[in-house]
Amino acid sequence: MVDAVSSPRAQLVELLWQLKQNFDQEGDSSLRFVHFNTLLNDPTYRAEIIKRAIHHDNRKIRALGQKLQEANRDGVLLHKRPAASTPLTNPDIAETLGTQPSRDTSQGKSHRGTYAWLGLAAVMLGIITYFAYKPIHQLIAGTQVIKGSLFGHQTWAANTTWILDGIVYVEAGGTLTIEPGTRIEGRPGSALVITRDATLFARGQESAPIIFTSNQAEGTRTAGDWGGVVMLGSAPVNVEGAQIEGIPAGDTRGEFGGRDVESSCGVMEYSRIEFAGFEVYANNELNGLTLGGCGSNTIIRHVQVHRALDDGIEVFGGTVNLKHIVITGAGDDSLDWDMGWRGNVQFLVAQQHANVGDNAFEGDNLKANPNASPLSEPTMYNVTLISPRSHEKYHRAMTLKVGTGGHFHNIIIDGFSGETIDLKGAETVRRISNGELTFNSMMVHKVGNRGLTFFDAEAMDSDDDDGFDERRYFQSSAVAAQFGTDPLLTRDATSASHPDFAPTARSPARNGASPIPQGEFWDEAANYLGAVRPGNVQNWTDGWTSYPLN
Repeated sequence: MVDAVSSPRAQLVELLWQLKQNFDQEGDSSLRFVHFNTLLNDPTYRAEIIKRAIHHDNRKIRALGQKLQEANRDGVLLHKRPAASTPLTNPDIAETLGTQPSRDTSQGKSHRGTYAWLGLAAVMLGIITYFAYKPIHQLIAGTQVIKGSLFGHQTWAANTTWILDGIVYVEAGGTLTIEPGTRIEGRPGSALVITRDATLFARGQESAPIIFTSNQAEGTRTAGDWGGVVMLGSAPVNVEGAQIEGIPAGDTRGEFGGRDVESSCGVMEYSRIEFAGFEVYANNELNGLTLGGCGSNTIIRHVQVHRALDDGIEVFGGTVNLKHIVITGAGDDSLDWDMGWRGNVQFLVAQQHANVGDNAFEGDNLKANPNASPLSEPTMYNVTLISPRSHEKYHRAMTLKVGTGGHFHNIIIDGFSGETIDLKGAETVRRISNGELTFNSMMVHKVGNRGLTFFDAEAMDSDDDDGFDERRYFQSSAVAAQFGTDPLLTRDATSASHPDFAPTARSPARNGASPIPQGEFWDEAANYLGAVRPGNVQNWTDGWTSYPLN
């Protein structure tokens, strides 16, 4: 006689049952409930739970995860009933496999009628539950379609894939909490909008990032498959009645801005946004991540935006700060700002892809009034801007125009086919003499024609900065820029699928950094140029980022 739990499939089921029990006992806050039936029937869900177990803090759960990684198999585990005579060591496993352990049958006949009625009642209850509570059934099945408006307090759990259908609004006064490891997929034309006076809590973990991505099958995904994430708040902007792009004009849910400098749109941390951004109509697009009037208590940290159709991140006014940001393969600009943004940035990587994109940074104040107040004036330290010297696209590291200010320090710029920085408009140039636009401690390598020109000559109709000589200014001692100095990035720095953004340990970027400001936001130990410390084999971009091509 063969013990059923000695067969590979039964051993796998037994291990899965043990894992479920251990997760339940652990009370893991990032995993509200492990669905045993889904573990057996959904290979994708099973693989995700095993992956979580392998990286769990609990030693016993990690050991089970490692065993399961070796024992796991594709496909559904509920398919063949073992022989009725086969004994099983665990009654729950026996029920799952379709039989029960051997038992005394001397009283079996007297209870058969009762069992039959109980069984029929259970079946009827199951049918009623299915049709009366279809959303519950969808949750158990592992997916939930979301459309329209969300009110009150909502939680999206990690054991469910959440499908966005159309524009989903978290209405004023509402909160949306997204658990670590949750996957949100957007159908064509969908987006997630956190309206003014609503709040998002999307706090992932390094080992369990929150993923916002396309609902299309892997291998067919592309930029613009869905709309992206929009967060709106009540911090100051420099235009009355501001209405965010991508939301129909006249819909008050698209309004943003106010007087609360320290307001919060919520938290987005250890999160990825992939294949987002679409054009609603001409010159009105959704970006990967759109921030409108978000205040300084908003937390945007460890966020990657990958292959957005328009901008990676666009900031419309407010005082929101950005830290540990990766923007890869944006279809237009990696980071775009206007309407009076006055936030801080530290540790940002922007990587342009060869066949798409425009500027790594595009900054404006306000097109209708370049002198509008508050003035766009972000402060940035430790930034790396990378382009593969495209033969298809004219890439600039920065285009600063219509009166924007800003303060840019400890920056590496490498490989752009166009030019380093283009200042457009007399109002923008005046920011330099007013001290509202400054640059310090920059390393610029392989930019422009043959990697040696760095700036385009401007004359006649192409002179769009009132005769300002950018080459002379940026090569002056006031800027302390090093042109032609190789930061010794690795060859993988421009890779679209497996990039490495850390300069080598011998990089000259180790030296010449401007001191970091003091304050709770700033990491004062970052005494180097660029977003990643030279020589760091493991760095802050590892573990939670991903670079799928499609």
